[in-house]
Amino acid sequence: MSFNKKGTDYESISVHCLRHTNATLLLMNDVDLKIVSAHLGHSDINITADTYTDVLHARQKFVADLVDLNLEDENDK
Repeated sequence: MSFNKKGTDYESISVHCLRHTNATLLLMNDVDLKIVSAHLGHSDINITADTYTDVLHARQKFVADLVDLNLEDENDK
């Protein structure tokens, strides 16, 4: 199934694409991986983790950068 919006940049967006977008947005907004996995109906959390590895790595880098920034602020005091 796809949604057709003729004359737009989104002439054909599949439900599958929307599913990935939904999962990515949930993960980027700190929704727990186990909850996202259940939301998607995956039988195993590892399926979700493997599919969204890039998103999870981006979140890990974001957290590491936050920690680094906070440590720098503490050292400036």
